[in-house]
Amino acid sequence: MNNNDPGPNRGNLAGKTILIVNSWKKAFIKKVKSLGLTVIVLDKETNGSQPYIDYFIKSDNYNHGEAINVVDIFIKEHPELKIDGVMTFWEDDVLLTSKLADKFHWIGTPYKVASRIRNKYLFREFCQNNNLPVVSHKELKSSRDLEEIIKTFTFPLVVKPAFGAASSYVMKVNDEQELRDSYNYIKKQISTSVEPALHDGLEVFVEEYIDGDEVDVDILVQNGKIKFCAISDNSKTREPFFVETTRTTPSNLPLDDRRHLLDLADEVLEKFSITNACVHFEAKSTPKGPMPLEINLRLGGDEVYPSVKAAWKVDLIENAVKIAVGIYIPKLEPLQTPYKYLIAETFSSDHSGILVNLDVADDLKKKDYVEEFYFEKRIGDSLLVPPDGYEYLGWILVSGNNPLDARDNLKEAIKEVNYEIGRFHPASSLGKTSRPNPF
Repeated sequence: MNNNDPGPNRGNLAGKTILIVNSWKKAFIKKVKSLGLTVIVLDKETNGSQPYIDYFIKSDNYNHGEAINVVDIFIKEHPELKIDGVMTFWEDDVLLTSKLADKFHWIGTPYKVASRIRNKYLFREFCQNNNLPVVSHKELKSSRDLEEIIKTFTFPLVVKPAFGAASSYVMKVNDEQELRDSYNYIKKQISTSVEPALHDGLEVFVEEYIDGDEVDVDILVQNGKIKFCAISDNSKTREPFFVETTRTTPSNLPLDDRRHLLDLADEVLEKFSITNACVHFEAKSTPKGPMPLEINLRLGGDEVYPSVKAAWKVDLIENAVKIAVGIYIPKLEPLQTPYKYLIAETFSSDHSGILVNLDVADDLKKKDYVEEFYFEKRIGDSLLVPPDGYEYLGWILVSGNNPLDARDNLKEAIKEVNYEIGRFHPASSLGKTSRPNPF
């Protein structure tokens, strides 16, 4: 038995009932169903997840009062069902999930805690008031605030929404003019139709740019104790819009840097009173020490789950469900050497347009080092990249026997995926992507 094996019959999920808020992560819901649970989903529609759903509760999840009410009605109409816990895989529904946990006394992060974590500005304010590392920041309530920022902050800066997700409307600015332009652009263009997570609020703030190595720290915390923690490296994003590129698991940072990051994560979780959750914690390792960026109170998206599972044989979904329904999980001690080394790359474009050509080798998925491959767009589909939109084409995850082997395998795999994005016609309202100023 390996050190991450809970042992025979320990932590059996069969017969438990879980409420999942939001239906979009079909693969994740399929995994939950495979664990033997009764699956209830709360959303406006099933979005292709129907085969893995036992009960569907229709709801507008952006109307929290309505969503809580329909769950209450469902519970009263199904006295034979005992819902053991609630969870979400979707950033937009983190706050609703916390409210449901509060209302029905399920395990989770209380709303009063989740609300100051979900709001990135309040997250920084809490860090500042609780002796945690924090970068200079200021809320942008009007254009008048720009003058104080110009006088007191040091460029470069980052402008971002307080409730954003997936780097939407996040911009690096290098001087006074770019700051004014980016602020005017965001205030004019920011929309929930582009980034639904902004239903929680459209506030914008500015912070000084942090130079360093960005990492993801994926954490399982139960009863206030960290049961598992894995660090992955994020390669430098494409600026000024912080477009994601590659992600490497496990981290290649020096051991001392990784220890400092884990110590920081432990302290942040404790001070925020996060006691039962699967957490995707983003931070930077800087010459001055580790710096927290944000906390996502849910499993990380896309390649996070398969990367951690392949590297460490720890199933984040299974353990997140156990935390949600109150099944004890033992401490999953980290191994000295991972089972595999993983690297993922996001498929993107440097301009908006139409996918006019796509050629994927027939045997790509058959290669033993290709762990996951996902291409969302089809020929004829539009792709909107910053500043027009915040879309990606897909991603690929490959493995290797060591970091260099994984990187070589990624280079080989990328050769098997060829695509072309035709620019929008200059007359198109979306098509003027060649600009002297990106805003």
